[in-house]
Amino acid sequence: MTDLTPSTNSFFDEQSEQSMIKSRIIAKYFSAWANVILGVQKRSFRLNQKMAYIDLFAGPGRYTDESKSTPILVLETILANPELKSRMITLFNDKNINNANSLKEAIFALPRISELKYPPVVSNTEIGDEIAKLFQEKKLVPTFFLLILGDIKGFL
Repeated sequence: MTDLTPSTNSFFDEQSEQSMIKSRIIAKYFSAWANVILGVQKRSFRLNQKMAYIDLFAGPGRYTDESKSTPILVLETILANPELKSRMITLFNDKNINNANSLKEAIFALPRISELKYPPVVSNTEIGDEIAKLFQEKKLVPTFFLLILGDIKGFL
């Protein structure tokens, strides 16, 4: 189901300190994870080695104050590494159509984004059991899943 309503949530107006820390932690962890997977893949000598980054609650890519959110930080990490640019598949999703469109615009405004072997995919789907079943039925490449819903400070 597509959420066509404009976002009235002010969460994406200005990046909170918690969101900035979360994004930095994820970007650093992603970088470390990707380097470990690269090392394993290099030792295996298999052709067409891929890996994936999937963020099912991606948001608009940038806050209203122009701060970068997690998807942009992760893509910048990928773009800075020639080996990741040739292996990484990225899938971003947000159920809010405005967020998905904003994210797509922010992604394709990144310098050198066309250098990725696999162009980023941005979808607009409500996440539920059917998505979980889809991923269960697929044989996935090494995949970094991000399943954090919006602002996590209420859960801490």
